[in-house]
Amino acid sequence: MNSDFLKSLLALSQEGSIAQAAQSQGLTATAVSQRIKALEEQIGFSLTIRSGKTVQLTEAGQRILPHAKQLLDIERDMVSALNQGQMSGRIELGVISTAMTGIIPQTLCLLQDDQHDLDIKLHPGTSKQLYNRLLTNDLDAVIISAPPFSIPKELKYEIVNQEPLCLIAAHNSLPDTYAKTPHKKMTKFPPDLRQELRQKPFIRYDHNAWGGKLVSNFLQDNKIMVQEFCELDALEAITVLVHSGLGISLIPDWQGPWPEGVNLHKIILDDARYYRKTILLRKRSTARETVISYISNTMKHHQTK
Repeated sequence: MNSDFLKSLLALSQEGSIAQAAQSQGLTATAVSQRIKALEEQIGFSLTIRSGKTVQLTEAGQRILPHAKQLLDIERDMVSALNQGQMSGRIELGVISTAMTGIIPQTLCLLQDDQHDLDIKLHPGTSKQLYNRLLTNDLDAVIISAPPFSIPKELKYEIVNQEPLCLIAAHNSLPDTYAKTPHKKMTKFPPDLRQELRQKPFIRYDHNAWGGKLVSNFLQDNKIMVQEFCELDALEAITVLVHSGLGISLIPDWQGPWPEGVNLHKIILDDARYYRKTILLRKRSTARETVISYISNTMKHHQTK
């Protein structure tokens, strides 16, 4: 039985749709559908049933799910046993988009310079998607935004980056007092900036994204009702929309690179309550701890350079 088929079944059970399962695995929807169909043919039972745009597991699918997880755990344990304590082998690493273009490239360059026999496969996704894939042992470790809940004791993490929230606005669109200091830092926003947030079209960082929840917390804590223009989980796209004069936004001041050519006012909110923390997360029981700790230390070295 092909373990990739089982991984797609697990992804489908978590995401609830073919499209979302495909996105979480970095596959096309057609590929996931073909995997599920092949698995059904092997087993001889229908495993899924459609309900509108969602897909649910049948009774047969629910019955085999824990066994599928167990088989995948055994497969991963066998591979890990061969690489335990070794600075070699393959690492499945999930990475959110801002880390993929920020901290990851230089980290990979440093690892390459050290000439270890590591094969690191990167998996893009949202923090929630990657977190779920870690729990099902589909990934060895993930670099994600810190979740808005307590991290379970069976997981281990280090903070690899912290980013304050910042208000961004198109150049020359804020009051004149900010014209001479387009990149300003303050511990709290004065009344005129709060008024800007209330009155101008607001391009919201998706409140369902774990980083976006920090924005919602700030607005709620400060009793700021915004005039929402749109909402999306793509920081690069938000900066381009703001640059075009379509509104203002609150986003993490991520490491970059930011989209080329954007000309923005950036007012940084230096309040630790609203920092987005990027963490490297894995299971405490992982047999790849030696390698993952080395990757973590390499990231920290890059951050201090």
